[in-house]
Amino acid sequence: MGGFLVALSGAYVRRLGGSLWLQGIALLAAVGAPYLLGSNWVFQTVTFDQVTWMVAIYWCLCLVLDKRPRYWMYLGITLGIGLEVKHTILGLIAGIMLAILITAALRTELRTKYPWIAAAIALVIWAPNVYWQIANGFPSLVYVTNHQGGTGGPLTYLIQFAVYFFFLLPLWGAGMISLFRSRSLRPIGIACAVPLVLFLFVGKSYYAAGTIPVALAQGLMALSRIKPPKLRSRLQIAAVVSAVLQFVIFFFLVVPVTPPDRIHPTRLDTINEVFADSVGWDDVAKEVTTIYDNLPASERSKTVIISAYYGVPGALDVYDSPATRPVAVSPQLSDWYWLPSNLTATYALMVDYTPADVGWMCTSPTLIAHLTVPYGVLGLEQGAPVTSCQLKNPIPKIWRQLRNFS
Repeated sequence: MGGFLVALSGAYVRRLGGSLWLQGIALLAAVGAPYLLGSNWVFQTVTFDQVTWMVAIYWCLCLVLDKRPRYWMYLGITLGIGLEVKHTILGLIAGIMLAILITAALRTELRTKYPWIAAAIALVIWAPNVYWQIANGFPSLVYVTNHQGGTGGPLTYLIQFAVYFFFLLPLWGAGMISLFRSRSLRPIGIACAVPLVLFLFVGKSYYAAGTIPVALAQGLMALSRIKPPKLRSRLQIAAVVSAVLQFVIFFFLVVPVTPPDRIHPTRLDTINEVFADSVGWDDVAKEVTTIYDNLPASERSKTVIISAYYGVPGALDVYDSPATRPVAVSPQLSDWYWLPSNLTATYALMVDYTPADVGWMCTSPTLIAHLTVPYGVLGLEQGAPVTSCQLKNPIPKIWRQLRNFS
């Protein structure tokens, strides 16, 4: 998928009428783009979200340049799939809708059946997710209204967003200005700008990263229209140099090529938390299992492992033997929904909880260990406390109070 996004970055330039030379610059910029490199080595929803954003923007580009009905259908299918992937694409949908309403040429399309068929297609594809949301009490809405995560405010958001393409920031700026100055391409500029503004206050900086490549593509087109040949050539070469610098400087900061034993000495664990949290989970699983195995046999059979973060249950699922694996659960995010219905434990090993954290639910909670991540890497579980707990109430009765939205 990440490779596809690189190709699509060149396809934007091609669709705008750019030469092979300009397409090559766009491909080079995408190969070294931190917002692609940093997300596409981790199997998370970010990659698939970027795919649906960038494909949807491509169909929008096709629509404004060539109003063929089939592009409405392609857009509807893409947005429907995007809504199944991640709800952040609602920001892009808001931008597209505003662009249609503001732009006379697109607004007249609303008198035809094609935009409405496209909307119906998107809603049909999204329908299973909507049904599931309704049936389960709107979990995504519960998460959004309770999650306290963010980027540290609008200023931090803007800084982080700019870092994603730092050396190409002038090219992006030229592209955005050019999109808004062009009557035919202004809808693309609006569709890209709206989610940037929306997420400035209620989202994270990488949410709208899928809008960057089309702005860079238009920036390259703006360079190609500069009349003095020498200035045009110099600026295009500067774009190539910037793309190379972007790759060289950011590569080791966003791609996991540094050996685990060098992550802490080079401070990469403090620069990139995903690096830190990708080390030592097999060791964590062994440590937790050893602590569990050292419990008295009579107590062990009645003990469940409760971790504040879903990583520990995940590590036990992946690395521990199915025959000896202790029951491990987490109240964090969607793991909260997967509490076994037949759980009857009377003791718990509380990972990432101190005795003070669990005094309300435990009789005489006792700190018995701290977890250690190898190589001194400052990962999520480095130094995590493990507290022994005799439960005052059955876990199902206290589960809601443990819920963790972080």
